[in-house]
Amino acid sequence: MNSVWGKAFVLTCLILMLGKAPSWGEPPNNDVSDAAGNTAGGTGALVSNTAGYYNTASGFYALYANTTGIANTASGVSALFSNTTGGANTATGYLTLYANTQGTFNTASGFYALYANTQGGVNTASGAYALYANVSGGANTASGRFALFSNTQGTFNAAIGYEANASAGDLVNATAIGARSLVNASNKIRLGNTAVTVIEGQVPFTSTSDKTKKENFRPVDGEGECSGYM
Repeated sequence: MNSVWGKAFVLTCLILMLGKAPSWGEPPNNDVSDAAGNTAGGTGALVSNTAGYYNTASGFYALYANTTGIANTASGVSALFSNTTGGANTATGYLTLYANTQGTFNTASGFYALYANTQGGVNTASGAYALYANVSGGANTASGRFALFSNTQGTFNAAIGYEANASAGDLVNATAIGARSLVNASNKIRLGNTAVTVIEGQVPFTSTSDKTKKENFRPVDGEGECSGYM
C-alpha cells in the first residue's frame, strides 16, 4: 500500500511541476505577433512585443523588451534584452547586445559581446566581451576576446586579435591587428604588440605618390646647370 501511495505522490508532483514549467517553443502571447512571423522560445522571450514582426527569440528573456523592432534574432539568455525599436540585429550568446534599444544592423556573437550598445549600428563583434563598452559607435568590427573593448562612440574602427584595442573610446578609422595590439590615434593602423620585433612581407611595402601632397617644390633651371660644365 505504501508503494502505491508513494507512486501516486510522485505522479502528482510531476503534474504540478509540468503545469508550472515555462512553455518552451511557443510564440509570444500575442495573436498579432504570431501572424507577423515572430517566433519565441523560452520564459519571457518576446513577451513585450506589440507591433514588431519577423523576430526570433530563443532563450530566457531574449528580446524581452522588444515592442516594434523588426527582423531581430536573439539566441541566448537575455540576448537583446532591452531592445525596443531596433531592427535587423543578430545576437548570439549570453547577454549579447543586452542594452541595445534602437541600434540596427548589429551582429554580436560571444559572451557579453556588444553588451553596452544602445544606439550604435552596423557593428560586428565576435568573441567574449568584444566591443563590450560600445554605446553609440557605428561601423566597427571586432574579432577576438576583449577586441575593441574600450570603444564607446568611435566609428569605422577595426580590431583583430585577443585584446586588440583602441587607446580611447572615440577614435575614427583606427585599426589594431594582432594580440594585445593597441592603436592610439585616428586614421592609424597598428600591427602587433610591443613584443613584436619584425614586420615582414613577401614584397616591399609601397605607398601611393601624390604630387599635390608634396611640399617645398623649387624650380630647376636645367640649362643653367649644364652651361657651367661646357
